[in-house]
Amino acid sequence: MTKFYILFLVACILATGRSYSQEHKFNISVHTNLGKSNSSTGTASENSSTAEMKRFTITPRAVFRIDNVWAIGALYNYSNVTNRSSIVIPGLGEGYLDTKTIDQHAGVLVQTYLFDNGKFAAFLELDGTKGTSKTKILPEEQSTWLSQPTRANVYSSGIHAGGRYTFFKGLGAEVRLNRLVSYRHLKTKDVDAETSHFDLFSNIWNEVSLGLSYQF
Repeated sequence: MTKFYILFLVACILATGRSYSQEHKFNISVHTNLGKSNSSTGTASENSSTAEMKRFTITPRAVFRIDNVWAIGALYNYSNVTNRSSIVIPGLGEGYLDTKTIDQHAGVLVQTYLFDNGKFAAFLELDGTKGTSKTKILPEEQSTWLSQPTRANVYSSGIHAGGRYTFFKGLGAEVRLNRLVSYRHLKTKDVDAETSHFDLFSNIWNEVSLGLSYQF
């Protein structure tokens, strides 16, 4: 929780008190993110491994504008991540493991507007979410009682930056740089195991999302 308060303090410090436009009270938006990354270790002459990750994320938000600077709201996040990990052992061949992880989170958010003239807007956002994570081996027919799905409870918080262009009667397009600063705590069910991660400006461009919004 200490890290959560630190993130909130940073968002407050970055807030400004200039003049803004506030023609609408409510904003509904939906963002999607398609991500892909690859990594490898080792060389052809020794044991080597590769990993490929593909991700699809969708996040709807509902936000209420308190005043010219501040807004509060709620969000829901659905994430589907597939991973293929393979290892090559000279003389023995190659083996691989496919997994799929589904995360579902819900939470609250606070936005502070850095600029808003009615047409263009820039804002920072702090959110806190709680949800579940489930990882299973693919294809499921190959899973055994030793490799049952792993379930966990997840708490996460982050600071994000966004921009919006309103082009027609409250309808607009948004772009976001997600997880500029983020904290994630995972507690595995049925196993006494917990992990925490704190990231600062990690994989920024892989966290970019695009979406549509409607203000009324």
